[in-house]
Amino acid sequence: MERNQLGMNDILPQELIDRIFLRVPAKDLFRLRFVSKLWHSFISDRHFAESHYNFHSASSRSLFLVKDYTNACCVPLDTLFDVAAAPPTFKEVSLPSRKTPYSLFSLLGSCRGFLLLEEKPANFLVIWNPLTGSSKTISYSHIASEIQPDDAFRYGFGFDASRDDYLIVLSWLDNYNQHRLVCFSLRTNSWINLDAALPKPLGRWKQRKRSDLFLHGAIHWLCCSSEDYIDDDILIFDLKERSFSKISIPKQLVGCYPIYLITLGGCLALCSDDKHKTEIWVMKEYKVPSSWILMYKIPYGNNVPICMSNGSDIIALNCTMRYSKLRFVKYNVNGELLNYSPLPFSEYKYFYRSSCVYTESLFPFPGDIKDRNKKNKTDEVANSKNVT
Repeated sequence: MERNQLGMNDILPQELIDRIFLRVPAKDLFRLRFVSKLWHSFISDRHFAESHYNFHSASSRSLFLVKDYTNACCVPLDTLFDVAAAPPTFKEVSLPSRKTPYSLFSLLGSCRGFLLLEEKPANFLVIWNPLTGSSKTISYSHIASEIQPDDAFRYGFGFDASRDDYLIVLSWLDNYNQHRLVCFSLRTNSWINLDAALPKPLGRWKQRKRSDLFLHGAIHWLCCSSEDYIDDDILIFDLKERSFSKISIPKQLVGCYPIYLITLGGCLALCSDDKHKTEIWVMKEYKVPSSWILMYKIPYGNNVPICMSNGSDIIALNCTMRYSKLRFVKYNVNGELLNYSPLPFSEYKYFYRSSCVYTESLFPFPGDIKDRNKKNKTDEVANSKNVT
């Protein structure tokens, strides 16, 4: 074979190709699938997708924002304040096709490169991978009819590694004043009634979208244990065990409002924010309430912490209501403002409706894997019959 006819796979060992592909951004790999059948097979492999996501999950983060229920944009976070890098890009993103011309989208959460959206008033949930364009629309109209007018759904979205399955968890107070709990499995494409016992006492949840968090194989919510509806515990639902537990919040935050859950550096954290200051408490040891520490005390309000930068600094989204402007800000552990980056001028007129941190991934839907395996087995049987 002549030298100019050799491909990369003939020149480089497979181990080196693996290492190269592992470092290529997901969006570029998605395009490279079409170079050859061999590359397509390798990049589409679920084990490679897992390794690639784990390699990039801590360093290739973006903030996904739904601005006005119908438009969205994606902002890379890791080069946001990098003076050596090009100015940050605010990429416009097309949301999935709407079921009705009047549908409005809200962003509920993210997990391993998938986003969970709510589409109203059609009562649909949409799971969507923005990189691959794959989406799945799930109706919950049969549940919406049971909800009390003064109550709200509680959503959760996470990954059950033990079953290789993505789950949407919904809880609400039904017409008989009983807490109901169901989940939707992407692998089985069906709703499942959960009989897990909820801790007592448990008051109504008055906020449905702001404090849902997936971490360490479990979904976390801020919950209220009394009729004053003040969040004073963290409710945890383990997706593997399908069971609940509760942990207490710092006593300094009991009765405070608003507070919400975030993750910082892989740790569970709570943010207490008003127009005057922002305080961030971090649980250094998971499920150990005595490990709560006040890590950030910022003398400015209206901050939504997003992620950590350089191991200790914090990047937040700041909304200056007086001027209707959104900007990214960076603080150190002493609460000092290090830098800020306003959104482009054309974006000032928008108030973001919902947002979440997002890492691109090559993961397929579990159902896609099952269908592909089924097709492969069918092809193998057909080929064996042809041989005989």
